[in-house]
Amino acid sequence: MAGATLTTADSALREDYQPAIRDQINNTNKLLAQLEKNTKDVEGRRAVLSLHVTRNSGVGFRTEGATLPTAGNQGFAEERVPVKYAYGQIKVSGPVIRASKSDKGSFARQLDAETTGVVKDLKRAVNRALFGSSDGKVATCGTTTSSTTVQLATATTATQLRQLADIGVIDIGTVGSPTTIASARSISSIDTTNKTVTISGAAVTTSSSHFIFQSGSGGTGVECTGLQTIVAATGSLYNVDPSTYPVWASYVDSNSGTNRTVSDTLFEKAINGIEISSGEEPDLIVTSAGVNRAYASTLKSLRRFSNTIDLKGGFSVPTVQTGTVEIGLLWDRDCKENTAYVLNTSHLIEYQESDWEFMQEDGAVLQRALDGSDAYQATLFKYFDVMTDMRNSHGVIQDITEA
Repeated sequence: MAGATLTTADSALREDYQPAIRDQINNTNKLLAQLEKNTKDVEGRRAVLSLHVTRNSGVGFRTEGATLPTAGNQGFAEERVPVKYAYGQIKVSGPVIRASKSDKGSFARQLDAETTGVVKDLKRAVNRALFGSSDGKVATCGTTTSSTTVQLATATTATQLRQLADIGVIDIGTVGSPTTIASARSISSIDTTNKTVTISGAAVTTSSSHFIFQSGSGGTGVECTGLQTIVAATGSLYNVDPSTYPVWASYVDSNSGTNRTVSDTLFEKAINGIEISSGEEPDLIVTSAGVNRAYASTLKSLRRFSNTIDLKGGFSVPTVQTGTVEIGLLWDRDCKENTAYVLNTSHLIEYQESDWEFMQEDGAVLQRALDGSDAYQATLFKYFDVMTDMRNSHGVIQDITEA
């Protein structure tokens, strides 16, 4: 008869769990860390600023004795920045709290794991929205006919598929009616090759006019204002429309959907264009990992080395050197593919009524569950929005080949 083995002795052995959870999830907020915080100018439910948008037309040259210019005036527009509300909620049963009071027998105290975890998860949601289109759209649907396997658009990117995996629970509908097709459906699997998402519940039918949203976050004015909206040449932003005030437009360099090689010249053209419009130089380029790799590859091919600079938040990044300008190149997992945002961070501001906080107006973070069960709940929140007071101080380069 064979001696005792781990298999035969398994039920008699104790398990010694280590106290720390090895976090496998990327929770960084690189761009948000670079932005100045403004809390003093937020009152009520919005921040209101006055923008200088047109010049005095009463200037010019004249011949001797000619009539002087007709007096003009400076033009101003009111910028209204509404505060957006981000939440994360946890609920832990009383028996679980009691059973996991000791590090022995559990990977971590369940309550600590949930409270620290929800902070990281809400930060992920905020970072996704910061690079989004301000209406909650995460991905566009394709044609699905009465199925729980939802077909996504052929143009769905790897970034969008990762974001869907992070979200987990989704709504499907239109921007005007985000739950018209499905509400609060769990994602059970994602096929990255065929670009499909399998969801819980009843079968659905979708078309290219439908979108996937993080559950409850879809629709105009729910999520924070994203870079795709801020850095644009068209579309009203904060109650100001560039069709009325052309100065309220970002620099946009696109190539009609055809990708081109990234280069110092491409960046320099954007920097020059932004300075021509705004009179100020940008100080940060934010791009996707693929564009970042492509630019690094050009340096290697030219046997060039890039300097590095330290950004806020402890990030050390390489620089793009164009003429007399040296700008940090920061990549982010949520940045849209084939895209580089050329930003002036002194004109990109986070207005906030509160930073990351747990609700404790009654003196306690943990509260008895409102449904009467033997459980406790806590709510994390952040009241803020991201805004610019000089839209033409930013630019975007689209249609860049990735590596």
